[in-house]
Amino acid sequence: MNENLARVIVEWQENWTPELIERDFDFSLIPERPRKIITFAGCRRTGKTYLMFQLINGLSKKIPQDEIFYINFEDERIEKRTETLTELIPTIEELFGKKERLYLFLDEIQNIPGWDSWVRRVHDSRKDVRLFLSGSSSKLSSREIPTSLRGRALTFEVFPLSFQEFLRFKNFDIPQRVEFSGKKSQLLNLLREYLLYGGFPEVVLSNDKKIKGMIVRDYFNTIIALDIVERYRVRNPEELRALLRLLLNSEYFSLSKAERTMRSLGYSVSKATLANYLRYLNECYFTFPVEVYSPKVRLRIQHPKKIYFVDTAFLTFLSVKFSDNIGRLMENTVFIELMRRGREVNYASGENWEVDFVLPEEETLIQVSYDVSRPETLERELKALKKAKRLFGWEKAKLITWDIEKKTDGIEIIPLWRFLLDYRDRDSTGGA
Repeated sequence: MNENLARVIVEWQENWTPELIERDFDFSLIPERPRKIITFAGCRRTGKTYLMFQLINGLSKKIPQDEIFYINFEDERIEKRTETLTELIPTIEELFGKKERLYLFLDEIQNIPGWDSWVRRVHDSRKDVRLFLSGSSSKLSSREIPTSLRGRALTFEVFPLSFQEFLRFKNFDIPQRVEFSGKKSQLLNLLREYLLYGGFPEVVLSNDKKIKGMIVRDYFNTIIALDIVERYRVRNPEELRALLRLLLNSEYFSLSKAERTMRSLGYSVSKATLANYLRYLNECYFTFPVEVYSPKVRLRIQHPKKIYFVDTAFLTFLSVKFSDNIGRLMENTVFIELMRRGREVNYASGENWEVDFVLPEEETLIQVSYDVSRPETLERELKALKKAKRLFGWEKAKLITWDIEKKTDGIEIIPLWRFLLDYRDRDSTGGA
């Protein structure tokens, strides 16, 4: 028996799940048949573990508790070797006896070498075992999951709290029609807090700005140290941090410009290395590069990429340029919401105009602007949308603002809170 693994397993059974505030997740999407490997992928500290706990609590109402096991492979007592996985089920069966079924929740499994081969073998050979995996790496996502698991796995990407979840964590009762409820002022104050400090659950639950900042900086350092430097064996961490400082203070990224800037700062770094760093950041769900929308592959590659972060808290506490830029925070928030909704996202650019988000699958354009109260500002934002509509031959366009709502020239202008809460659906269905 693996003694260290046995201690971790017994400790879990004795303590079970902690108290938690439930996330919005439709567990009916997880099928009983056909039996699939379920993976939760996302940035560190976004709530993947608690989502697993939420599922565990639901399962424990239907099946015996001693058929459900959770193991966190970042526990320092667990050896990071393939044999640890090989010994897992035998250790459980030696401790608790052979069960009719086993539900295994394996957290941060990507830390174990050869994890995918073990997962495939168990899934194919043990029909009595159901596997639920999580990891802070896109290697567990549907985009990059190992070939050996394709067709066997169903992936759910986990992001920080949505605005609706944020309001639940703040004990704010969302009324059906905010504009008539007398709660709109409070809602806008909470929205500003959400933009500034983001949706990491631990940060949301803290009421002290200094503590929030300490938590976010700790997350940043941990992501860099464990999810990038250690995982990819980065030889020059300071070089990586210098690149991150550039990304945090820039809206756009191009390899050529970044290489020149890095060399001017004294770093002798190649474009290939910078491209690898950007890939590492994307694979751990920390940054998301967005390409320009074009049918020409060459243009998409050559054009600068727009960079978004998994949470606005990093811009607030680690960026010099954007910490007080509500418009930039709004844009980043809209991007993450689109990712949360599973949208394919690009941006559009032309001579003297740009549209923030292009959704090709829906043929929809979205522009984000904090304040369009001045006629010239409103006209500039609408002009960009109109040019993109003509260029692509599309009809649907939205301008998301802080708190203005109307329709003009076939373009829908809506407040950010309405977009984030999807209030059109709420009002039409009568939901609360």
